[in-house]
Amino acid sequence: MSEIYYLEVDKIRIGHTEFEYADTPMGVVHGKIIFDEIKFPYEFFRNHCIAHNVQINSDDPNYRFIDTVVIPQLKVFLENGEELLGWGGAITGMEPDDFEIQFGGVSSELMKTEFERHYIKYYGKL
Repeated sequence: MSEIYYLEVDKIRIGHTEFEYADTPMGVVHGKIIFDEIKFPYEFFRNHCIAHNVQINSDDPNYRFIDTVVIPQLKVFLENGEELLGWGGAITGMEPDDFEIQFGGVSSELMKTEFERHYIKYYGKL
């Protein structure tokens, strides 16, 4: 059971999350993104989505806010290097440092083993 999950876009590590929250029955985990060297995450994600034709649900340059659908090039890895399996991750956030990843499609079995704390919190037992 990992505590830190590494995020990569186009095979470049951009940061990590701890997936502090979950909608366990829906197979969704989400958490705050801690960026490694991305100084302007709004521009980073906006430019990436435009370049790769990824839908942006909401984009407000005045507030530097963005909300995306699942970004196919965004990958999540466990501490042991294995990729987290599911539908993928979408980004919502506003600069300077309020960005979150929502990762969906986590199977019940994976939720029970990898995200045991969320599973127990919701169901009360394994």
